[in-house]
Amino acid sequence: MKKLPYNRQYAIISAYAFLVILASAVCVFCLINYQAVLDIAGKLLNILSPFIWGACLAYLLNPILKTAEKLLRWISRGKLSRRSSRSIGILITYICAIAILAVLLWIILPQLVESLRNLIPQITTWINSIPTLVNDLATKYNLDLNLLTQNDTITAIVTRMRQMVTDFASDLTSIIPQLLQLTSSLVGWVLNLLIIVILPVYLLASKELLYAHVKKAAYALLPRGGVDRLILLTHTANDIFSGFIIGKILDSAIVGSICFIGMALFNWPYAMLISVIVGITNIIPYFGPFIGAIPSILLLLIIDPRTAVMFTIFICILQQIDGNIIGPKILGNTTGLSAFWVIFSITLFSALLGPIGMIIGVPTFAVIYMLVREIAGWLLHRKGMAVATDAYASENEPIIHKEE
Repeated sequence: MKKLPYNRQYAIISAYAFLVILASAVCVFCLINYQAVLDIAGKLLNILSPFIWGACLAYLLNPILKTAEKLLRWISRGKLSRRSSRSIGILITYICAIAILAVLLWIILPQLVESLRNLIPQITTWINSIPTLVNDLATKYNLDLNLLTQNDTITAIVTRMRQMVTDFASDLTSIIPQLLQLTSSLVGWVLNLLIIVILPVYLLASKELLYAHVKKAAYALLPRGGVDRLILLTHTANDIFSGFIIGKILDSAIVGSICFIGMALFNWPYAMLISVIVGITNIIPYFGPFIGAIPSILLLLIIDPRTAVMFTIFICILQQIDGNIIGPKILGNTTGLSAFWVIFSITLFSALLGPIGMIIGVPTFAVIYMLVREIAGWLLHRKGMAVATDAYASENEPIIHKEE
């Protein structure tokens, strides 16, 4: 039997055809058994979740490690070996992270507990004043409350609300021991926590080796030009993501601190509790200030309407300062997204991932947007067409808001 000659072009076409058929078969199988696939994916994600969180923690700790290593090299004048510098740097990184967390808990936690303890009697007093408030309104506006009083509707509502507050107050004092007892018996939870804490040590210690492994595999499997382009895009994506997350955390810490200082100077109640709410929610772009301000204003409205009005003015001024001075100085234009795409990304990722999606949605979408823009530019360049967006605008209606 005569042996067929090897044809490289036909071999490549056959390989691509096989991969397309295989991918199509996998897609059809997943569509037919989508519920089973979702269950397996959920279980796999649950198993890998401590490793994912550990990698996220390593990513957040990496800037601290870089700073610590630069400091060690400067102090030792280059005499310290890279291995020793890395080991000491990781130790310093964890000490700094634990110290920051401990200081925050030491400062914030007692005041939060004290604020909650003071808040419960205030809410109880407010609930008890509801019947008087309703009667005053009825007298003022000549309303007939006979039907309500016959059915004891107001009394029942007030009694139920008072009971809820009492139950919450009693639960608040007993929930911490119960949580401690529960967590002590959850061995799996402790194991996951250990993985999350310990995994960053190995990732940070051998980050160059891991990067080299991934790069080596990419060059082995993909064309060299494509890998070079992919590396450049990865560095850009890292700059976008790290710049946004770290910058937003720093920006929110500054906003929360200014809020606390301002409230303390004006001697407004629940300064620490409200400042923590404002600081944490400020991490979420656009919607965060509203999410933090509205419950804070309602809380102060229960205590003192005048204070609530003054706080509303204060928080509006603070958000203007943050949006026009603090935020741009720290963040700049790290994402390159317009306001529309920012709102779209927050809405999309919050629906997919919940509260975490509201935080990481903007940088994640910015990376996707960058990739799509690069691919579109490459395809247009291959066709010999203009890459700039201005070239596709109408002559009668030029673009007003240009891309950064």
